[in-house]
Amino acid sequence: MIVGIGVDLVEIKRIRQLIDRFGDAFLHKVFTPLERQEGMLRYNPAPYFAGRWAVKEAVAKALGCGIGADCGSIEVETCNGTAGKPVTRLSGNAAKTMEKLGGKNIHISLSHEANYAIAYVILEK
Repeated sequence: MIVGIGVDLVEIKRIRQLIDRFGDAFLHKVFTPLERQEGMLRYNPAPYFAGRWAVKEAVAKALGCGIGADCGSIEVETCNGTAGKPVTRLSGNAAKTMEKLGGKNIHISLSHEANYAIAYVILEK
């Protein structure tokens, strides 16, 4: 049974500008250490970080709370699984919010186009 659905679209240029302007301060505030490590291995990290940002926002929407006290951006971590499929783990208040909904599984679809990254999330009981 589906307990939440979320979608988010991010302009890659916007994330590139935030990285250029705020550098590590921005990356440390929004992304987990593992996400930062994966992202910085890329020749062009902005599309990677835009996709991860979209996942965080889409998860928060699926949880019904948005980014904030019940779901912090650092509490949503998405990294590539062994076959390259994105895998998302929740911690802290985000995990507690998921538990309150009765959610057990997070399904993610993540896609990039020249200027945009989009994430679609389904939370399943």
